[in-house]
Amino acid sequence: MSGIYIHIPFCKQACHYCDFHFSTNLKSKADLVTAICREIELQKDYLPTRTLETIYFGGGTPSLLTESELGEIFETINRIYQVEPNAEITLEANPDDLTSEKLVELKPFINRLSIGIQSFHEPYLRFMNRAHNATESEQCVKLAQDSGFDNLTIDLIYGMSERLLGIHESSQDSDEQLWQRDLEMAVALNTPHISAYNLTIEPQTALGNWIKKGKIKPVEEELSTRQFEHMINYLNAN
Repeated sequence: MSGIYIHIPFCKQACHYCDFHFSTNLKSKADLVTAICREIELQKDYLPTRTLETIYFGGGTPSLLTESELGEIFETINRIYQVEPNAEITLEANPDDLTSEKLVELKPFINRLSIGIQSFHEPYLRFMNRAHNATESEQCVKLAQDSGFDNLTIDLIYGMSERLLGIHESSQDSDEQLWQRDLEMAVALNTPHISAYNLTIEPQTALGNWIKKGKIKPVEEELSTRQFEHMINYLNAN
């Protein structure tokens, strides 16, 4: 059995912490899809078998693909490979893309969603320059479940701190309380899988430049450690 990963390097806007390869210019998206299909054909003998048990669309933001673009890619995959009937087919998505209409379009192609929520706390989302808000963070999971997507994973970021990041417009909750609220929401939404990432400061990002200029303070390792350990204990208990 084999699996393939397909990278879709496009985003609506740049998150302040991200140094992945992507572009916010979507003009070449259709050309990239054509190139991906051609690459699948050219590399058909690369894998040891023509049978696929996993297909994963990462990014970037693969949920920016249209129904016809996804159809073009899957037509090529199904022409060259035998996709197992129970294959896990995952697409990474941003919450603001997951409307009821979009979920209907995705349903024939994929059976697992990886949703980049990052936080349910509005000030953190604004600081990170995410394209969605806190309400969409919650609603997109419920919409996906109502559309028949039970196999879900959500991304959360720990190591966040209003104090260190200079966020002043929110509640008086501590960093630990805000992280606890994110975890409680993830559990309450019955998400079967959580991918948690420590906020990492990369040099060539907006966050990296702000720290270099002294506008914000670096992430505290002790805070990240406490939040990580609390997450492990809380999720194990739930």
